[in-house]
Amino acid sequence: MKAITTTLLLLLILSVSSACGDSNGIAVKDAWARPGFRGDNSAVYLTINNTTDQGDGLIGANTDIAGGTEIHLSKMDTAGTMTMERQDQVVIPAKDSVELAPGGLHIMLVILGEDLSVGDTFPVTLEFQRAGDITIEVEVKQPD
Repeated sequence: MKAITTTLLLLLILSVSSACGDSNGIAVKDAWARPGFRGDNSAVYLTINNTTDQGDGLIGANTDIAGGTEIHLSKMDTAGTMTMERQDQVVIPAKDSVELAPGGLHIMLVILGEDLSVGDTFPVTLEFQRAGDITIEVEVKQPD
């Protein structure tokens, strides 16, 4: 009985830790995604805080709700057209934060496998060079 209680307590501690998105000095907060329809694309936005003395890099993301994920940077080209440029990584400087937000950096969800409606949640695993994988819960929200 004591072993079961200890195991359950450890699982509870681990789930609370992962819900905060804090692992190896990397904290992820305010994660949200745009609504979208099955077969279309959407995007995930969030803030990454690096509390360590060393920089880190977001090098990828995975989720089961899309056919693929890509890190993109939206920017205006010389003709005044908004374009998206795929990024190999997002550098998170030591003791600094980086925001992935509409009109800038974001995680593109390519070919949604299901509809995303306001209020839905889904897991996304972020891949960092130093911190490793961090799984977060993303809420679908209507953009402001």
